[in-house]
Amino acid sequence: MNGQGLLKERIQLFNDAAQMKKTARIPQVANFFTWKILDSEYKLSEALLDYDKMFRLVCDFHERYGFDAYMDLGTRNPVKVTNSLGGYHYMVDDEREVMNIDDQVYMEADEYGELAEDPIKFIWTKIMPRKYKKLNEEGALEVFKNTTQEFLAFSEYNRKINEKFLADYEAPAIFNIQGGVLFHPFEMLFNYYRGIKGLSIDIRRNKERVMEAVEALYNMFTKPAIDGLDGPKSQTSAFDAMSAFLAHSILSPKQFGEIYWPILKKIIDKLVETGKTMYIFSENTMLQYYEYLQEVPKGHLVIHVELDDVFEFRKKLPNICIAGGMPADLLGNSDPQTCIDYAKKLVDELGRDGGYIFSQNKMMSFRYDCKRENLLAVTDFVRDYRG
Repeated sequence: MNGQGLLKERIQLFNDAAQMKKTARIPQVANFFTWKILDSEYKLSEALLDYDKMFRLVCDFHERYGFDAYMDLGTRNPVKVTNSLGGYHYMVDDEREVMNIDDQVYMEADEYGELAEDPIKFIWTKIMPRKYKKLNEEGALEVFKNTTQEFLAFSEYNRKINEKFLADYEAPAIFNIQGGVLFHPFEMLFNYYRGIKGLSIDIRRNKERVMEAVEALYNMFTKPAIDGLDGPKSQTSAFDAMSAFLAHSILSPKQFGEIYWPILKKIIDKLVETGKTMYIFSENTMLQYYEYLQEVPKGHLVIHVELDDVFEFRKKLPNICIAGGMPADLLGNSDPQTCIDYAKKLVDELGRDGGYIFSQNKMMSFRYDCKRENLLAVTDFVRDYRG
């Protein structure tokens, strides 16, 4: 197609799917992260430390498989930026072909009051020096200057790869930069400050102080992002906003209702008010909270399902668009025809009446998550299949 016709088609497909309408074909989102590197000629460290190599392999990946949109374009792991500050959080093992990151704990259990009083001050005076060791050493100003250069280089890669996909490949960004990432403040505590174990203990021993910190982080970071939903819809993105759910996995349904749901509902209410859509990448399971989610008005949320049974998810939450469904176990361990058969079942049963986006159930990151021949067969099939 010429004149951005394919871009408009793809955006319309995603918009229709989010609104639970039957689509002309089933759109595909690539849930591939470091597997893209393993599918290329480069080692993990080579690509992660060289933006030119990353650019080439990401483009090759699209030209090989032709997804409609991408969860990651090689921008998720800013290894060079964090390393320049002495973070060294990314553990890259080329021999075993894996990259890991430790649970991040940079805040003590008795510091919630300090965080709630002034989140910005706390982050700069406590979190940053603990996380980035070079800020505590002699010559920290020079280190910060070097990091600024690394950040600018990383930002330039972001600009180039997004421009390439938009202009040349006519593939929309996954979310509108104006709406941005609507990150729940409880996720900030979970991912960046207290870690999995610490926060799990805190919500049982010190829930009131946790809630105070959540409210302060909401006012400082999340509310301004929600306000960004005002204004016209983007003409270059699949969805208006994006979020990621990880911290919900340590909450019971009752705790979810007390801690997580009130702010999530504020986000959803704003989406409904402004007629916008949000793509949620959800790790672990979500169905234990379905009684809250069944309140969500149809046409505004897409949830990328990881561990839940997608067919049960559709039955319990017919108001929410499903993304995902294609098991990594099949892509990595079966043959092309078996993968095609399962893909057909997903499209036929979930996409029959609309509200389905084809993708992989897990973040594809390891060598044996997928075989190239299986992925080629499946993406070609879903692209051409009309039911």
